[in-house]
Amino acid sequence: MSNPTRGAGEATPANLGVSLDRPLETLDRLEAAWGNAPEIEARVVAALGASHEPEAARRLAALEARSAKAIRREIRRALYKLEQRGLWSPPAPAPPPRASELLGIHEGEPEAWLSAIDAGGNRLAWLARSIPNAVVTLSTVISDTAGMRDLHAGETTRKALAKARKDLASRHGTTLVEAPWQHVDALVARAYELTQDRSTLTEYPQARALVVPHPATGPVSPPIDALVERADAGGDSAALAASGEALREPELAGWLLPLEWLQATIDELEGAQQSVLVLSPVQKEERARVAFGRAIDEVLDPPERRELYAARLDETAYLLARRGALAHARALVAAAVALRGGKPISAIPVLAELTRASLALAVQVHAEEAREQAKSSLIVSPAQALAEAQARSRPRR
Repeated sequence: MSNPTRGAGEATPANLGVSLDRPLETLDRLEAAWGNAPEIEARVVAALGASHEPEAARRLAALEARSAKAIRREIRRALYKLEQRGLWSPPAPAPPPRASELLGIHEGEPEAWLSAIDAGGNRLAWLARSIPNAVVTLSTVISDTAGMRDLHAGETTRKALAKARKDLASRHGTTLVEAPWQHVDALVARAYELTQDRSTLTEYPQARALVVPHPATGPVSPPIDALVERADAGGDSAALAASGEALREPELAGWLLPLEWLQATIDELEGAQQSVLVLSPVQKEERARVAFGRAIDEVLDPPERRELYAARLDETAYLLARRGALAHARALVAAAVALRGGKPISAIPVLAELTRASLALAVQVHAEEAREQAKSSLIVSPAQALAEAQARSRPRR
């Protein structure tokens, strides 16, 4: 019996003369007019992802670029399923382009490099520009919350500049990645404005004028936007779900949230443990679980913290993409989009796991400090006295 609610001209497997039991044959019929029947196309893609057809992955990969956004997502899911069953091996990504290729930097324009962001939000920024018979440089450690420090500026040679970057990597483990000079200059200029005490930075304005004689005007787009399509990544739920895996990358491995952001939760946890009320271990564990859960959604929720970490995710995504880790770069862009879009932190794996790990470490360190302080203190707190009294009152076996 026909469905009276379905329009006579609507595309269905039946009126297209295709069968989802034979998805490759169906694909043969649909391919020439691909994009005209998205509902059927999505079902065919899903059927191919569940199939054991040797040609399925190759055919789907060839269609991805010409598919609508929703169908591209279905194709990626299908390819992932085929890869899990050993029926698909994605091609190796092409080497990422140089920053000069991305932005069309010409001779005489500045060059720039960035290091990864450390746990405190610091990174090394380096700008340089060739002038007749020399290279003028400006290097500094910048923080997106505390500003600028350790400014160095002057003239050098191209050979000495290359050697200095090589020494930073070999001796100090600091790898500098080529980045668009407009982005790096904007970061450095903002750090200078944030700096409270500029008494050691008096040479910055003149040094900047030499290295960057024509600063960019207007907002500067995050450099990752030249390598990852932001809107597409923002709608990719699989990329967002995989963002927690990026914490294993060396660029993020040392990240921790500031202790002062976690202090209220630490105090709450400590209060539950030292409460004068008699709480069972189960009750204490439940209080800790609730406090942890609340912290994950609240610590990074203020708008200024959301934007701070969204910018860090964008910048780190660029560093990952530059060395070819495009999947994790895409995942961080998806997380940055979700963060700016107001999604709960608990639904952004990379930040939920970062908050959880930071809090667990902070609680551990705080407990160790408390134990050391208790050993050296002659004063017994009420909670300690109650705990000792309870211990003495327990019957001995």
